[in-house]
Amino acid sequence: MLIPANRLLDAARIEFARLLPLLADSGIDGSAAQSVAHALGLMQAREAGGVAHVRRQFRQLAQTLDGLGELIDATETRRVIAQAQDMEELAGLEAQWTAALASAQRAVQNANAADVPADQRLALLQTLVDWETADRQAQIGNSVGAIDENATEITREKLTAYLRDRFDDPSLVVTDLHPISGGFGKQTTIFAVEGQSLSGEYVIRRDIGENAGLDTSCHLIHREYPVIRAAFEQGFPAPEALWLDTDHPLLPGGHFIVMRKAGGKVAGNFFGAQSAIPDDLADILADKMAQLHAIEPLRELGDLTDTIRTELWDLPLRDCVERYIRNWYDFYLCEQHTPSPALVALYGWLLDNIPDSSGTPRLIHGDIGFHNFLIENGQMTALVDWEFAHIGDPAEELGYVNVTVGPSLDWQRFMARYQAAGGKYVSPETLRFYGVWAYARNASGANILSTRLISGLADDLKLAILPYLHVPPFLQGAKALIEAELAA
Repeated sequence: MLIPANRLLDAARIEFARLLPLLADSGIDGSAAQSVAHALGLMQAREAGGVAHVRRQFRQLAQTLDGLGELIDATETRRVIAQAQDMEELAGLEAQWTAALASAQRAVQNANAADVPADQRLALLQTLVDWETADRQAQIGNSVGAIDENATEITREKLTAYLRDRFDDPSLVVTDLHPISGGFGKQTTIFAVEGQSLSGEYVIRRDIGENAGLDTSCHLIHREYPVIRAAFEQGFPAPEALWLDTDHPLLPGGHFIVMRKAGGKVAGNFFGAQSAIPDDLADILADKMAQLHAIEPLRELGDLTDTIRTELWDLPLRDCVERYIRNWYDFYLCEQHTPSPALVALYGWLLDNIPDSSGTPRLIHGDIGFHNFLIENGQMTALVDWEFAHIGDPAEELGYVNVTVGPSLDWQRFMARYQAAGGKYVSPETLRFYGVWAYARNASGANILSTRLISGLADDLKLAILPYLHVPPFLQGAKALIEAELAA
């Protein structure tokens, strides 16, 4: 699969527009920032228009010549235009276009040398200036040098206005604001504010846009919010979510929640930790996982999503897991996606090999790993990003951790600590199964999100890396675990 160049360029232009205000020379005429912006515009317009754009240029030149009547002799230019009608290659058409321009220029030179009345010479000039101006401007498309006032980017000014309106407090001022890179399902922005009604550091977590994100589990922010609140109220170190906003004309864009900023920083990504995990930190992770899995059914969440429903708390564990995997499989097949025979084969294996686990369904975070918990002074301060939260088998969480940070852990010691904190024993076979599922589910999400970039439903440039840097190791990781299971 190749992502179309016009989609990459379109997303690159949007991303660069976001960066322009941060560049020191962004407002200087002829600056490097301005040069890159216009180069992206030219490439995007050329890629998007292609042959059709050049043919349109020929038509508009012909119409302009028709409007000039007898002011110039355009016989040669019309012959060059006619020769281009049968051309299909872009390079050949562009060469013919240059020839047409050269011919038209010679015709004007001849008119300049002729004895033409002043009013006709002025009409010729006006017509040609208007035509050529429009032609050149069409080649660069809309400028990315200026950001639309109605753009969805969060700025200090917009956020200050929003907070003043929300709290009816004109003293509120946003003193710092910066987006957080990383993550593919949400936009995250950290800001600091001073005022009577609100003061300190906070986090905005926002849907990436209408129809752009995944619509399963808790991927939409209005579904994630009650789960975060419920876990926090149970004493679990989830973020302190302060409010949800789905009606925010002063901050156009996706719906969002505002949370109090927790201390610490992310220490790795899905594929592993950035360094070996100290035993004391591994103990904290084991304890917190056991604490999460000990939370009694949160029936107050009601029928929040397809995977958080009242009846799921009382299902046999195997049935609950099968419903979750089938839900994802159906979601993948129904959503716009890039066909993947390998991924469908993985779903077939998973549905044939669901383990018969003992116990009862519990709330699962679904994405525990170094990429989603914050560390400060050797302690975990918060488990963030609950978009994969669902009701399921606690062993799924352990299988996920095993393939993300497992190589950085003394796994036997970790499991002993988890069990000592109240967690259940999980067999190696069950761990491998849920490791395969972790890879398959993340490959599904990556496939769908990257396809939305291709189709134009999403414009987040980082989605372009998913098919190439993420999906292959997901698929290979799942295959290796299945082969290990067969060899066991």
